[in-house]
Amino acid sequence: MNSNRLLLGILTASAIFAASGPSGGGSGGGGGNTGGVAPSNAAEVRTPNERIPAGGTVQVKFLLTQPRPIGSGGSSFFTSGFDVDGVAISSTLGDAAGAAVWQNGLLKVSVVSPNADFGMTEYPFMTATLSVPATSQAGATYPLALSDGSFMTALGPLTLTDPKPGVLTIGGSISIHNIVPGGGTWPAGTVVKVEGTGFLPLTKLAAKMRMSPAVYDSPTAMHFTVQDSATTMDMQPITASNPDGSQVTYNSYLRGVLIQSPSRSLLNRTDPIFQLQTHGIATVGPLSPMSSGQYAALAFQNPTPGPVVVTLMVNSSGAVTTITLPSGGRVMDDISALLGGTSLGPNDTVTVTSTSLVQMLGLYCDENAGTVTPFLPSF
Repeated sequence: MNSNRLLLGILTASAIFAASGPSGGGSGGGGGNTGGVAPSNAAEVRTPNERIPAGGTVQVKFLLTQPRPIGSGGSSFFTSGFDVDGVAISSTLGDAAGAAVWQNGLLKVSVVSPNADFGMTEYPFMTATLSVPATSQAGATYPLALSDGSFMTALGPLTLTDPKPGVLTIGGSISIHNIVPGGGTWPAGTVVKVEGTGFLPLTKLAAKMRMSPAVYDSPTAMHFTVQDSATTMDMQPITASNPDGSQVTYNSYLRGVLIQSPSRSLLNRTDPIFQLQTHGIATVGPLSPMSSGQYAALAFQNPTPGPVVVTLMVNSSGAVTTITLPSGGRVMDDISALLGGTSLGPNDTVTVTSTSLVQMLGLYCDENAGTVTPFLPSF
C-alpha cells in the first residue's frame, strides 16, 4: 500500500444504513436513543509505544482513558504503508462488530454495537496488526495514532482524540504475528501455537490464563497448552520476552483462515470484524434496492474445535447452498456468490442455519465508493 496521510473519518454506521443500506432486522445496531442533537463530547485515546524488528509484526493497541458506551461509528488510521494483517475490537458483552477497509495506506474502520458496550472494556477497544517491512531501517520511527474518530453514544456524538500518539521504533529482537487458536473457548490440554519472529530457546511467554511452560519450536514458532477446563482465548494478552530485554505483548483474537478468496475486489481488501457472540440461526433482509456496484455480503467464522456446516436459503426461491467451515475457518463474499450465482432482488430474505454456533456478520458494500458498512443479521 502507498503511504498517504489520513483523510477523514467514517460516517456512523447508522447514518449510512439510513441512506442506502440493507433494511434487514438487526442491521446497523445503533447506540441507543440519541434524543436529537446533543452537545458534542470527546474522549482521549492512548496508543502505547511499540518496538518491533524489521520483518516482524506490530500490533497497534488503542485504549480509551475513560470507558464510553459507543453504539456505532468509525475512524481512520495511517498505516505508514505497512500491510494490514487484521483488525480486532472488544466489547464487554461481545456484541460489537465491524469492518476494516484499507487502501493507499489508509485503514478505515466502522463499528456497530447494538448494546452500546463497545468502548467499555479495560482492554484495548481496538487493535490493528501490521507487517513491518523487512527493508525497514533500524532506529526508524513511525507514528501510531487513531485519527478522525467519530462515534455515537446515548449522549450524542463522541469525538476521539489522540493527544499523545504512540511511536513504533524499528528495533528489538522479537515480535508476535498470531496466536492459534486466538479465539473461542477451549478445553484443558489444548495446544496453543504462538507465531512470530526472533524466538529463542530461552524466550519466555507469560499470560493471565493458566498455561504450561512454553516450548520453543523454531525462530518463528512456540507453543504451550492451556490448563483450565474452559479457557477463552479472545483478548488474552500474551507477552514474549527475550534475554536481551526485548519484549512484546499481543492481544489474541481469532484471525480466521479464508477457505476461498472473495469474488469482489473490495472484499479482498476488507477485514470482517466479528462479534464474539456466536449464533446457530439468523435472518438477513428484507434487502433494499441497490444500484450498480452495490451489494450485500455475508461473512462467517468458526471458533469451535470441529468443522461446521452453514446453510443459506433464499426464502422467495428456495435456493439453498451449504458451506463447510473447518475449525478456525472463515468465508466472506457477496451473498449471490455464496449462493452459487443466485440473483437476489429487493425484499428478498435469506435464512442462515449452522450445525454449531458460529460468528456471523453482514456487510453492505459499495465498490464505486470503496465503502463497507457492517450490519448484524436478525438473531
